[in-house]
Amino acid sequence: MLIDDDNTIIETLEYNLKRHGFQTSAFNTGQSALSKLDKECPDLIILDWSLPDLVGPEICKIIRTRLITAPILMLTGRSSPNDIAKGLASGADDYIAKPFNSVELLARIQALLRRSKGETKPNRLAIGDLILDDDARRVTWKGKNIDLSPKEFHLLKIFMQNPGKTLSTELLLNQVWGYGFTGGTKTVAVHIRWLRQKLESDPKNPALLETVHRAGYRLNPPTMPSSESIVHAQGEHE
Repeated sequence: MLIDDDNTIIETLEYNLKRHGFQTSAFNTGQSALSKLDKECPDLIILDWSLPDLVGPEICKIIRTRLITAPILMLTGRSSPNDIAKGLASGADDYIAKPFNSVELLARIQALLRRSKGETKPNRLAIGDLILDDDARRVTWKGKNIDLSPKEFHLLKIFMQNPGKTLSTELLLNQVWGYGFTGGTKTVAVHIRWLRQKLESDPKNPALLETVHRAGYRLNPPTMPSSESIVHAQGEHE
């Protein structure tokens, strides 16, 4: 299901998706899509943020209140960290900013579909010797159990879901503590320091949880030096 009021975007998406064997249905407003949602039963929804009647995050929330679990990919020109965090918090599963690369978009769609069909195990994350079991609420590092607070666990989970990506302090704050939190961004720095004390061999010179100057923090896969480029595919590196 494609929900976007830009006909050029719709035509581009339909052309590329049909070339790869997908069937599509397109809608220019949020209400028109919502009225057909139960009958359409889409495997995946591509959703714009700015529509004539409803904004993307509002549509996401409505979809999730109907207990529809189809992956939602937000495709929008709004790309600030706060917008991304708001979109994901509303129920979206992934977020791509316009203008977009068709190859990347297709890869994201295929990954979301694999995940929704149970072909991956999102409740267990493993990066080298660092393993996070969401169901058991347990983290092990080099075979040793690591005792984490709920906030430390949630923070580490977000990093492990995005290995090699630089995540801004604002995004982490919104994702872990929520939009209503008034404690300030230093809260993130404090919890990062606590994680380093539990995971780093030298917390004062972190190799795993790296500070990216004026940008945020990044989880470096343990098998790679922090200075190397990271390809977001398991087991590959430059």
